[in-house]
Amino acid sequence: MMRKTDRIKSLVAIAQRVQTDPKKTSVFEQAYYRNAFFISEFVEPALNAIIPWHTEEALASWLQSVPENTQPKKVGLLLAGNIPFVGWHDLLATFASGNIAVYKPSQNDEVLIEWLIGSLLEVAPEAASYFQRVERLNDIDALIATGSSTTVAHFNYYFRHIPRVVRGSKSSLGLIYGFENQEELGPLVDDIMLYFGLGCRNVTKILVPENYDFDLLFKAIDRYRFLMDHHKYANNCIYHQAIFLMNSDVFLSNDVVMLREMLPIFSPVGVLNYEVYHSLEHAREIIKSHEPDLQCFVSHAGEFEGSIPFGTSQKPSLDNYADGVDTLEFLKSL
Repeated sequence: MMRKTDRIKSLVAIAQRVQTDPKKTSVFEQAYYRNAFFISEFVEPALNAIIPWHTEEALASWLQSVPENTQPKKVGLLLAGNIPFVGWHDLLATFASGNIAVYKPSQNDEVLIEWLIGSLLEVAPEAASYFQRVERLNDIDALIATGSSTTVAHFNYYFRHIPRVVRGSKSSLGLIYGFENQEELGPLVDDIMLYFGLGCRNVTKILVPENYDFDLLFKAIDRYRFLMDHHKYANNCIYHQAIFLMNSDVFLSNDVVMLREMLPIFSPVGVLNYEVYHSLEHAREIIKSHEPDLQCFVSHAGEFEGSIPFGTSQKPSLDNYADGVDTLEFLKSL
């Protein structure tokens, strides 16, 4: 068994290792070969977003209330794979808390996840006993699963006999006041466009004031025009544009993304929903109506109550948990 301090040291060590790994380019190429949405332009920032988790200060602060674990539990992890490295937080939390990660990776993200685990085992071979890759989650003491909203009921029923955290589909919301210039909208565009909009922390719907001119937003989005060179994204745009045209739906487009006025928070790849608010109180009502499906909410400088600043949705801290469920507290309770 590894002591908590040793686990922290090993997690600190892999940050430098993966950043300087001569195999990194090859790993990124393999990840793209497996999943064409994992382009290097997005895998690199996804890696950079999790590197700050691996400092001694961040880990020690996060784990200060976690006691030494003398009776590790087998925690089944059904990992998501919608964006690069998305399952790493659950693996990290399980290992850091001294429990055994019995994990099933997503086919979409397994190359990157296995690279991180392999890097950890290179610096700390004794950590091998904390990781068990499986095809079926049998013989586990607890479960942390991420799936679609349609699978939540299935997971809760199938694993009803053990403690569990089961997450469904979430998405994120952005609010534009109307005074923002093109430069100030740039970070919001990152919240929208990074990872092709596939993450739960991606903004898939914006709230805009009456008579808002979308020209500045479209100009800010234009720097992501390179996405149209990627066939999976371009095909989504072509498909949804054809559907909108056949249905005579009203939409706006700059040939990179389509904007449509819609109530739902969820939108397809290549489409950004928007809704007009008539007052800030009206905006609050809209936000409240989306709370069950809301992962995070962004506004200029985080000025709107309950929001975080534009450009920070894809840079969560260690204690910023998916679905707002404290997985570390859950692991401590086992």
